[in-house]
Amino acid sequence: MTRHAEPTALRDLLKLGSFTPLLRGNALRAIHEAIWQQIVDESIRSSCRLTSLREGTLTVCADHATTASQLRYLQKILLQQLKQHAEFYSVQRLRVLIKPASPTPNVKAKTLPSLSESTAKHLLEMANSLEDPELSGGFRRLARHTLKSRKGTNA
Repeated sequence: MTRHAEPTALRDLLKLGSFTPLLRGNALRAIHEAIWQQIVDESIRSSCRLTSLREGTLTVCADHATTASQLRYLQKILLQQLKQHAEFYSVQRLRVLIKPASPTPNVKAKTLPSLSESTAKHLLEMANSLEDPELSGGFRRLARHTLKSRKGTNA
Protein backbone atom coordinates (compact mmCIF):
# COMPACT_ATOMS: atom_id res chain seq x y z
CA MET A 1 0.00 0.00 0.00
CA THR A 2 1.36 3.42 -0.87
CA ARG A 3 1.43 6.25 1.59
CA HIS A 4 -0.81 9.17 0.73
CA ALA A 5 -0.01 12.78 1.59
CA GLU A 6 -3.70 13.50 2.14
CA PRO A 7 -6.06 11.51 4.37
CA THR A 8 -7.71 8.59 2.61
CA ALA A 9 -11.33 7.61 3.13
CA LEU A 10 -11.87 4.29 4.85
CA ARG A 11 -13.93 2.92 1.94
CA ASP A 12 -10.97 3.62 -0.38
CA LEU A 13 -8.61 1.74 1.92
CA LEU A 14 -10.99 -1.20 2.05
CA LYS A 15 -11.06 -1.27 -1.76
CA LEU A 16 -7.27 -1.66 -1.76
CA GLY A 17 -7.73 -5.01 -0.03
CA SER A 18 -5.07 -4.64 2.67
CA PHE A 19 -7.63 -5.07 5.44
CA THR A 20 -9.38 -8.06 3.90
CA PRO A 21 -7.44 -10.72 5.86
CA LEU A 22 -8.03 -8.79 9.07
CA LEU A 23 -11.74 -8.46 8.40
CA ARG A 24 -11.98 -12.13 7.47
CA GLY A 25 -10.16 -13.03 10.70
CA ASN A 26 -12.54 -10.93 12.76
CA ALA A 27 -15.55 -12.52 11.09
CA LEU A 28 -14.17 -16.01 11.77
CA ARG A 29 -13.47 -15.08 15.38
CA ALA A 30 -17.08 -13.91 15.75
CA ILE A 31 -18.29 -17.25 14.34
CA HIS A 32 -16.03 -19.15 16.76
CA GLU A 33 -17.40 -17.12 19.67
CA ALA A 34 -20.99 -17.76 18.59
CA ILE A 35 -20.43 -21.53 18.35
CA TRP A 36 -18.58 -21.53 21.70
CA GLN A 37 -21.56 -19.78 23.31
CA GLN A 38 -23.94 -22.44 21.97
CA ILE A 39 -21.86 -25.33 23.29
CA VAL A 40 -20.49 -24.16 26.65
CA ASP A 41 -22.75 -23.53 29.63
CA GLU A 42 -23.06 -19.90 30.81
CA SER A 43 -21.64 -20.67 34.26
CA ILE A 44 -18.34 -21.78 32.68
CA ARG A 45 -18.39 -19.43 29.70
CA SER A 46 -18.67 -16.32 31.88
CA SER A 47 -15.24 -16.94 33.39
CA CYS A 48 -13.27 -18.04 30.32
CA ARG A 49 -12.49 -16.81 26.81
CA LEU A 50 -11.23 -18.25 23.54
CA THR A 51 -7.66 -17.11 22.96
CA SER A 52 -6.45 -18.77 19.78
CA LEU A 53 -6.91 -21.59 17.29
CA ARG A 54 -3.62 -22.67 15.75
CA GLU A 55 -2.42 -25.93 14.27
CA GLY A 56 -5.35 -27.94 15.62
CA THR A 57 -5.08 -26.57 19.17
CA LEU A 58 -7.85 -24.44 20.61
CA THR A 59 -6.52 -22.38 23.52
CA VAL A 60 -8.95 -21.21 26.19
CA CYS A 61 -8.01 -18.94 29.10
CA ALA A 62 -9.89 -19.44 32.35
CA ASP A 63 -10.09 -16.81 35.08
CA HIS A 64 -10.01 -19.36 37.91
CA ALA A 65 -8.55 -22.80 38.58
CA THR A 66 -12.05 -24.21 39.17
CA THR A 67 -13.18 -23.11 35.70
CA ALA A 68 -10.02 -24.59 34.19
CA SER A 69 -10.72 -27.89 35.97
CA GLN A 70 -14.27 -27.95 34.64
CA LEU A 71 -13.06 -27.30 31.09
CA ARG A 72 -10.45 -30.06 31.35
CA TYR A 73 -13.05 -32.45 32.73
CA LEU A 74 -15.41 -31.66 29.83
CA GLN A 75 -12.62 -31.61 27.23
CA LYS A 76 -13.63 -34.74 25.30
CA ILE A 77 -17.28 -33.78 25.14
CA LEU A 78 -16.45 -30.20 24.10
CA LEU A 79 -14.12 -31.41 21.35
CA GLN A 80 -16.78 -33.76 19.99
CA GLN A 81 -19.37 -30.98 19.94
CA LEU A 82 -16.97 -28.45 18.41
CA LYS A 83 -15.94 -30.82 15.62
CA GLN A 84 -19.54 -30.98 14.46
CA HIS A 85 -19.05 -27.43 13.15
CA ALA A 86 -16.93 -26.87 10.05
CA GLU A 87 -15.07 -23.96 11.68
CA PHE A 88 -13.74 -26.27 14.41
CA TYR A 89 -13.31 -29.45 12.35
CA SER A 90 -9.50 -29.26 12.51
CA VAL A 91 -9.38 -28.98 16.33
CA GLN A 92 -7.55 -31.96 17.83
CA ARG A 93 -6.69 -30.59 21.26
CA LEU A 94 -8.11 -28.21 23.84
CA ARG A 95 -5.46 -26.30 25.78
CA VAL A 96 -6.65 -24.65 29.00
CA LEU A 97 -4.66 -21.86 30.65
CA ILE A 98 -5.37 -19.99 33.85
CA LYS A 99 -5.07 -16.24 33.35
CA PRO A 100 -7.32 -13.82 35.19
CA ALA A 101 -9.10 -11.39 32.86
CA SER A 102 -7.71 -8.42 34.76
CA PRO A 103 -5.60 -8.15 37.86
CA THR A 104 -7.42 -7.24 41.03
CA PRO A 105 -6.41 -3.79 42.23
CA ASN A 106 -4.93 -3.33 45.67
CA VAL A 107 -7.54 -1.38 47.57
CA LYS A 108 -6.59 0.23 50.87
CA ALA A 109 -9.12 -0.03 53.63
CA LYS A 110 -10.71 3.24 54.58
CA THR A 111 -9.77 4.63 57.96
CA LEU A 112 -12.72 4.57 60.28
CA PRO A 113 -13.55 7.71 62.22
CA SER A 114 -12.35 7.59 65.82
CA LEU A 115 -14.80 7.57 68.67
CA SER A 116 -15.22 10.54 70.93
CA GLU A 117 -13.98 10.72 74.52
CA SER A 118 -17.55 10.70 75.82
CA THR A 119 -18.23 7.51 73.85
CA ALA A 120 -15.17 5.91 75.46
CA LYS A 121 -16.54 6.84 78.91
CA HIS A 122 -19.92 5.32 78.02
CA LEU A 123 -18.16 2.15 76.89
CA LEU A 124 -16.36 1.94 80.27
CA GLU A 125 -19.68 2.45 82.10
CA MET A 126 -21.22 -0.31 80.00
CA ALA A 127 -18.26 -2.61 80.74
CA ASN A 128 -18.66 -2.00 84.48
CA SER A 129 -22.36 -2.83 84.38
CA LEU A 130 -21.97 -6.15 82.52
CA GLU A 131 -21.66 -9.50 84.30
CA ASP A 132 -20.15 -11.37 81.34
CA PRO A 133 -16.35 -11.02 81.73
CA GLU A 134 -15.58 -11.56 78.03
CA LEU A 135 -18.07 -8.96 76.84
CA SER A 136 -17.04 -6.57 79.58
CA GLY A 137 -13.37 -7.02 78.61
CA GLY A 138 -14.19 -6.28 74.98
CA PHE A 139 -15.89 -3.00 75.90
CA ARG A 140 -12.92 -2.06 78.14
CA ARG A 141 -10.40 -2.72 75.35
CA LEU A 142 -12.46 -0.67 72.90
CA ALA A 143 -12.66 2.20 75.41
CA ARG A 144 -8.89 2.05 76.11
CA HIS A 145 -8.14 2.00 72.38
CA THR A 146 -10.39 5.00 71.83
CA LEU A 147 -8.76 6.97 74.68
CA LYS A 148 -5.26 6.00 73.53
CA SER A 149 -5.93 7.08 69.90
CA ARG A 150 -7.47 10.34 71.18
CA LYS A 151 -4.35 11.14 73.23
CA GLY A 152 -2.18 10.34 70.17
CA THR A 153 -4.09 12.82 67.99
CA ASN A 154 -4.19 15.57 70.62
CA ALA A 155 -0.46 15.43 71.35
